[in-house]
Amino acid sequence: MAKQEIREPKQKRSIEKKQSIIMASYKLFCDKGYYKTNTAEIAQEAGVSTGIVYNYFQDKKDILLEVIKFYISILSEQFQPLLSAPITKSNLPTRIEQFIDISIASHTMHVEAHNEFLALSLLEEDILILFNDFENTVLMIFYELLLTAGFSRRNLLEKIRISYGLVEQVCHYYIQRKLSQEELNTSKLLAIHTIVTLLEK
Repeated sequence: MAKQEIREPKQKRSIEKKQSIIMASYKLFCDKGYYKTNTAEIAQEAGVSTGIVYNYFQDKKDILLEVIKFYISILSEQFQPLLSAPITKSNLPTRIEQFIDISIASHTMHVEAHNEFLALSLLEEDILILFNDFENTVLMIFYELLLTAGFSRRNLLEKIRISYGLVEQVCHYYIQRKLSQEELNTSKLLAIHTIVTLLEK
């Protein structure tokens, strides 16, 4: 069965309709979960007909991918100020602390969305690729910033990946309510010390 032709909106009104479908889907996927949401509910939430939804998307999976891209764009905006600021050996601890704080904020921005999309990334390769691309982009920017700051190239990317994994672990413990604020502060200090030590080796 041939796939229907999907319209790429060019006029402002059409672009706004497509965006409203994405935003409605984002809300419903967070509130109900991806698998418990159908396209009729998405259309109702977006204030359009089901037929309009299929003008812009092949199916619910197609909508999901656009929702994930929207979610990643929010994450990118949150990290942008930090990623565009220079790193020096003296301000490295502060930059790492800022990275941890932004990561915690991004994880807690919409906990339901984070948990839903993380679970889906384990099941859907397309989603995993989108998140991996985002992660690789962020880490490569830090790689270049650290090289510019005079850090050794030797095993630097591997050190950055290990550091990123440590930050993610702190975030996940926090959002799962396994850490009190005091414990979070202690974990942050330990993570910063460990990452600085690792990167300076």
